[in-house]
Parts: sequence; structure tokens; C-alpha cells
Amino acid sequence: MTAWALYSQSHPLLVEYGLACLGAGRHEGPSPGFGGRRRLGDYAIVFVTSGAGVYRDPLVGTIEIEAPATIQVLPQRPHDYASPRGWTEHWVLYTGATVAAFEGLGVLDRRRPVQLGVTLPVDLAVRFDALRGALGRPGWRGAFDASTLTQDLLADSVAGRRASPTASEATVAAVQADAALHLDVAARAALAGVSVGTLREHVREVTGGTPNELVIGTRIDRACGLLASTRLAVRAVAASVGYDDAAYFSRLFTQRIGIGPAEFRRRHRR
Repeated sequence: MTAWALYSQSHPLLVEYGLACLGAGRHEGPSPGFGGRRRLGDYAIVFVTSGAGVYRDPLVGTIEIEAPATIQVLPQRPHDYASPRGWTEHWVLYTGATVAAFEGLGVLDRRRPVQLGVTLPVDLAVRFDALRGALGRPGWRGAFDASTLTQDLLADSVAGRRASPTASEATVAAVQADAALHLDVAARAALAGVSVGTLREHVREVTGGTPNELVIGTRIDRACGLLASTRLAVRAVAASVGYDDAAYFSRLFTQRIGIGPAEFRRRHRR
């Protein structure tokens, strides 16, 4: 099968309320990388079906990759991946309002962008052929079919993970899932099924910080995704990630990101 790449204009309703596929492709052979820390404006999944390479980003460092593996690329996260000796990859680019919910469910794990030793779908090439066909069809039906295929691929990228999360990682994932809720530390510990002391210990082990810092970081990460991929008002973005006071959210966002929500959207909106 030859290499290919196909992009499509995203359907505004799928972007605003669901998940839209923006493009997909296949590459076989050496890949030199991006020559620096690249930032995407949207989300991507890369399925490495053969060969080996490397992934780099400032949050996790350098990770050696050997197929089978998956790479999850997150918006505005500096990263690079390359395969000097060559590999075969299938990739899909997507965006949409529901992606924030997927992050909350643990589908997208910012701490583990690379999954090694995964079980890839046996019909992966067939699915990407179908995705290629959907992207080439004009109108709502092609966009809808591409969206459905992409969600299935996203689900399979999680189902194929080899390693079960540690107890500490499971606790962190539970906190992230409920990050938008207005809860104190005791309530978050209860929802995670651990004591307050264990909650603090597990969060510190995985993130190096406190439960409160984890909640704030998760909320701000989700806000970045919503600002970049939707037209939701800043007030609505604030409420969806857990802040009823839009002015407070804007101040906190500026402190964390260095620019306000409106300016972030202006710079990173697709």
C-alpha cells in the first residue's frame, strides 16, 4: 500500500458539539521528524504498526518507540517524533467539543502520550481505507462517517493498551475525571475510593504536586482544548471546566498560561 494523506474541511456542528475528523494518512519509511518542537492546533493519534523510532517532548523527555505502539498528540504541546531507520504509521487528526470529555474519562492521558506493546486492531488498514473514502466524500455524510470511524479508532487506541494503570495512576485518573466538580479533598478521595492521605500520596507520586494543583492543571488543560477547538464563549468554557466565576477563571488562566483566554483563542484557534 502506498503512502497517502488526505485532509477535509471540518463540519462546524461536529466541531461545536461532537468530534470532527480533520485528516488522516499513512506513511512508510524513514521519518526525519519536525526539526524542533512542533505544536499542533488539534489532536492526533499515530498508530505505529512496524519499525522503530523515538518520541520527544519536554514533559516526558525522550521515549524509544518500537512497534506496535500508539502516540497521542495533544494541542499546543511541543513534541517531535522520528524514525531514522523507518517505520509504518497510520495517523488521524481530529478536534471537537467532546474531546474534553474524553480527557476526563482518561481516554487521553497527558502524562503518557506514548503507549508501547499495544494490541492494534487487526483491520487497521481496512479502517483507514474506509476513513480515506469518507474524507473524500463531500457533504454531511462523509463528515459523519469520518467522525464515527475516528471515534472507533480513538476507543481502540485505549482498549489496546498493554499495561494496567498502577494504583497511583488510577487515583489520579479518578481525580481528573471529576475535576470539573466542586469538591473538597475529602470528597475527591471518597470518589476515588481512597483515604485523604492516600490520595495525597498517589497524586504526589504521579505528578509531584497536590490534589488541588492536579485539579487546576486538568481544568486549564481542558479549557485550552475548548478555546482552540470550539466557539464557546469564555464564560461557557469556564463553567464547563469547573469555574462559575468567569472573571476568576480568566485571571487564573492568565497566571497559568501567560495570556488571557481570548488571546489564547486568537492565537490557537484553527
